[in-house]
Amino acid sequence: MADAGEERGVIVAIRMRPLNERERAGEQAKVWRCLPAYNSITQTSLSGQPLPDAKGSTFFTYDRIFDEGCSNDEVYAGAARDLVQSVVRGLNGTIFAYGQTSSGKTFTMQGARGGEVQGIAHKATADIFAVIGNTAQRDFLLRVSYLEIYNEEIRDLLNPDTPKLQLREDPRKGVYVDSREEIVTDFETVIRALRFGERQRHVDATAMNERSSRSHTIFRMVVESKERFTPGVHETEADVDDAVLVATLNLVDLAGSESVRHTGATGARQKEGGKINQSLLSLSRVIQVRVTSDNVHVNYRDSKLTRILQPSLSGNASMAIVACVTPAEAYTEETRSTLQFAQRAKLIKTRAVVNEVLDERAQLKRLKREL
Repeated sequence: MADAGEERGVIVAIRMRPLNERERAGEQAKVWRCLPAYNSITQTSLSGQPLPDAKGSTFFTYDRIFDEGCSNDEVYAGAARDLVQSVVRGLNGTIFAYGQTSSGKTFTMQGARGGEVQGIAHKATADIFAVIGNTAQRDFLLRVSYLEIYNEEIRDLLNPDTPKLQLREDPRKGVYVDSREEIVTDFETVIRALRFGERQRHVDATAMNERSSRSHTIFRMVVESKERFTPGVHETEADVDDAVLVATLNLVDLAGSESVRHTGATGARQKEGGKINQSLLSLSRVIQVRVTSDNVHVNYRDSKLTRILQPSLSGNASMAIVACVTPAEAYTEETRSTLQFAQRAKLIKTRAVVNEVLDERAQLKRLKREL
């Protein structure tokens, strides 16, 4: 059972990282400029003047713009916090980190330097436990899972010795994967699972990134809650509503789109890059069709990524996308492609609903109370 939700758009934020050491050593010019006051980003000439794109527009405008000086704290507060807190209230939520390889996606989602810099995953976890701590009238159960999609095969990062996983479909559960779920009780338990999973992820060096993610990952937290008997609020146990709220938070760290001319990839690395680009293209197609019309069939089966995320992409989830870009001149087209993807995604409408699970006993109890 689900309460009808209001239609809303996807929150789309652009995060521009500073020039990295390799780009500075190559004396790369900065040809993109953020205008946070106007939530816009513009391409500039080497003299600093704005340049129009092919359609004559000078500025790309989004919900949030984070320039090179912004911290992960600011990105989380501006693009993700409200969505994360709504998960505790029974609304599904999905946050994507999107962009070309070496644009700062994993830093945004996972942080860096052994936890010294926290990412969205850490801040979301802390926020959820803080909200739970201030919700005395409900009992909560939390569990996490961690999936990797590598070369279009699904791996369980919390149980890496298992063979590749299969997608399954059930009339009641929808699309799902039989992965390990760990019950978690505090912030540290979640972060241990997150770090363990990160160590199992496929990463390798390319010409653009010493630790390039070679796969997409989905860190999933399921939050269940049920009303608790509270003296002063309930007269007897019979007054307690037995309905269970169940909501899922997906934190999606996408592998970066790749161009062989920049990465220098060959052999296995080139194959990985091809699979990454293929699944990102499928994601782009799904978004394009979702934007075009509500009445057109959407093919989620073209990739494992879109299939797993079908419940979110089809509309029953609040969504946020943090699109990561670089200002470097050498990657102008890649940055423009990311910005165009983000503009299309901004047009998607979702209708997240409060997800309730009511068994027959709970329904009868609620009806009696209403009568």
